[in-house]
Amino acid sequence: MLAYQTEYLGLLKSASESVNPSAYPEDPMTFIEEADDRAKKSALAVERGTALLKRNLFPLLDNILSATDEDIDLLEEFAGNLMSMTEQSDVGLYYRIHLALLSYARQKKLRDMLIKELYLCGMALHNLETMLSPNNIRLYTARMRLYFSESASYFETKYDDITDPETRGYIHRSMGNIALSYPNISDEKTARAKLEVLKRSIGILSDPSVREKTPSLPWDVFLYKSHQERTTLMSFLRSGNAGPDVFAQVLESALFIEERQQREAREKGKPLQPRWQYAYLAARYHCGAISIEDFLGDLYSMASQYKDEYETASGVFTHLSVPALYMTYLGHITDEAEREKHYGNVKTLADGFFDWMVSGPSDSSNEKAMFFARQFLYSYIEVPDGIRFSDVLLNVFAARHPPSYLRMWIAGRTAEQLAKWAVEDCPEKLTGLEGTTTAEEVVKSKDGIASFILKAGTFYDVGTVHFVNMEATACRGIFEDEEALINLHTVCGAELLEKHESTKRLAAAARGHHFNFDGKGGYPMDFTPADNSERAMVCLVAVADLLASTVNETASRYRPAISFEQACKILEDGSGTRYAPFVAGLLQKPGRREQLSESINIWKRMAYLDMYRRREKMKL
Repeated sequence: MLAYQTEYLGLLKSASESVNPSAYPEDPMTFIEEADDRAKKSALAVERGTALLKRNLFPLLDNILSATDEDIDLLEEFAGNLMSMTEQSDVGLYYRIHLALLSYARQKKLRDMLIKELYLCGMALHNLETMLSPNNIRLYTARMRLYFSESASYFETKYDDITDPETRGYIHRSMGNIALSYPNISDEKTARAKLEVLKRSIGILSDPSVREKTPSLPWDVFLYKSHQERTTLMSFLRSGNAGPDVFAQVLESALFIEERQQREAREKGKPLQPRWQYAYLAARYHCGAISIEDFLGDLYSMASQYKDEYETASGVFTHLSVPALYMTYLGHITDEAEREKHYGNVKTLADGFFDWMVSGPSDSSNEKAMFFARQFLYSYIEVPDGIRFSDVLLNVFAARHPPSYLRMWIAGRTAEQLAKWAVEDCPEKLTGLEGTTTAEEVVKSKDGIASFILKAGTFYDVGTVHFVNMEATACRGIFEDEEALINLHTVCGAELLEKHESTKRLAAAARGHHFNFDGKGGYPMDFTPADNSERAMVCLVAVADLLASTVNETASRYRPAISFEQACKILEDGSGTRYAPFVAGLLQKPGRREQLSESINIWKRMAYLDMYRRREKMKL
């Protein structure tokens, strides 16, 4: 690789370790000091990385048709280090490079290269799309399907003309990966479309006449992965809308995987992998071979078996994924008395989940942990004496992304202070909050309103759980399509909060804090406050978000840190357009700016201490 490429990869590694180091200090004061140091290093890494790419990479990508063979080889090698099967250092840049290489192959009419680049572009989009999972919002499925489908189409048109085994391999990979463009199956039409794709792929991969044409390809690996993908239709089986033919196909794949796992376990003297053991058990449950009670018992036993393993694939799955699966399937028990028998297990599994989150190892990008964290959050159920959903949310950020925890903690206190001032200055603007109907009632309910706004400000940005790695680790400026993806944190956050009675009233703050006060910009464009109380809450939180960005440790390449004076100037300039005039006016009274600036510095230290204690409490 070239020197700038090696340096950029080094910056990525440094940024990843900065966001989620392998170990945090044992005492809170050192914890705080190192956080400030990490924030400064991260800002410098983004500045340096952006300069490297602007000077060395982007001009070549913009003029890709002038690239030499050596340039192409070096680009492919560099991209390979940005994303692999096990690491996702910078998926956005990986996609940008392969998009340029795809254009090069198409313009130069390089068929084999074109097939490969179609596959690699599809995989890049798949990895970007995975950040949205398990939310049903999708940005890239149609484009991903086009890439994979075009690559796979060469099986019908030019397969026998292609002599390179690797190229034929990309065709088969693409054929099976069309199924990836049907994620989170929830309706029969989509499920059957995915089944048809996989049925065709499995049929071709099993055909001896096809295998004979290229015996060097890893046919059994391809076939195994297609069966693995078909087991993801368990989510559709859970919906109760699947017909017997769907059950049969999913069960066939679950049995195929189980038999292979059993064989490998015997050959290697190792136990079955829990992930695929689960798939087999789930298929048996859905087909009526075992009861829901037996199935849940098997899941719990599986988690108990690996409770002391943190680094193995089995330990990761049982600590992080099994709790979410257990809670999801617990919903199949409709009798409340029967459900209550499992609440102790839910609490134990949740405790194990958070113990891993705070004590377990981090992969280089932290994306695996965050994927499981999202799965856990979207399936979480509150049980008596268990962890409240609000604490579950805070625990995830405290364990895996302290900058977001800090930002939300400070924003909550800032919003609370703004609400108290608003009660004093313009109570009529807050009518509706906490059931008030007049300005007089607002004044009487000052403490209750301030407490509610504190919660709204503390949880307004929980949707960033989908994008903490994209936001924090890439050492460069943000691409336009990445910004569109990250902007979805507003919608994702609102959907998370709406799942629980204890947080659903806060959803509007998550959905609307980037929407302009005058309704003429911002996002999401379809945001409409339900009433004045929601509007007032969103207005206060939007300004709190701005002021929280004055803390260096909350910054990222997506939201650079600014000074308190700069934030106040932005607020003044945006009053009446981006921000509500009544909130902007709160800081016009003498002494308030100085008071709030000092308070934010105090809150920063308090937030770190709170985070530190929360992390310690999560450890078993």
